[in-house]
Amino acid sequence: MDSVEHFFKHGYVVVPNLLSAEKCAYFRRLLESNYTDYAEHYATASSDKGTLSDKSNEKVVFNLHNKSVDWFELFEHPRILAIVSAVLQQGSYQQNEPYYLNNISARCPLLGYPGQQLHIDSGLPGVNYCLKANVVWLLDDFTALNGATRIVPGSHNWTSFPTDGQRHPDEVLITGSQGSALIFNANLWHGGGANVTDNSRWALLLGYARWFIKPSFDFLQNTPDEIYQQLTDAQKRLLGFHLIPPKDEFTRLRRISAQPAQPAPYQLPQHKQIYKGS
Repeated sequence: MDSVEHFFKHGYVVVPNLLSAEKCAYFRRLLESNYTDYAEHYATASSDKGTLSDKSNEKVVFNLHNKSVDWFELFEHPRILAIVSAVLQQGSYQQNEPYYLNNISARCPLLGYPGQQLHIDSGLPGVNYCLKANVVWLLDDFTALNGATRIVPGSHNWTSFPTDGQRHPDEVLITGSQGSALIFNANLWHGGGANVTDNSRWALLLGYARWFIKPSFDFLQNTPDEIYQQLTDAQKRLLGFHLIPPKDEFTRLRRISAQPAQPAPYQLPQHKQIYKGS
């Protein structure tokens, strides 16, 4: 069974050994630096989603695209995009409608993190086509003790939400070595596991979505010009800069434009020199 077939049948697939240990260590250093620089500036989340919105016992970094272009090595990795393209263009007009990267973050649960309840990320259980595909890059080894991701295979086809606070008898733990990637349908029931170790467990979390799905953040409003100028046209499209709705009927008549839009002026809080190099 190939990767795409496994994804369609079970709702997920694991692609091993995509990054070297040295690359993983480099990206972990970037994340630790970003967390140190920016976490104190984060807005406060308020929600009834329990551990899904409570970030007090984990490190989280958002919007990695505006901090280093080096992340695009992972954002547009050809083996990942081959699977994402197959599942997100299925059923669209001529199997060719665009998709884009609509969520970019990373997280590292700390010692004592209780784990997340099972949940879905699509907002609509049981949709007949995959609307959003999540990619979890393992930048550390995922083990049974450090908070590896729990999933319920086949649940992407179910038409109900997970029951709050309850485990499922069919859930399995996705463990694996650093440098691997887990790709799953956002309808799949899943949740981060509990961390009972002092070990780092960084994961890059990417959400690729069909072009009409709203992003987690407004990339057109949060991309510094020094980053934008380094991006290729393909990278701009991957961030959805060609999917910005027109201001009015005198500007453009379609939501998909031929040219990527120019971001608004933006600087990171207490902006420091952007880390470059490998």
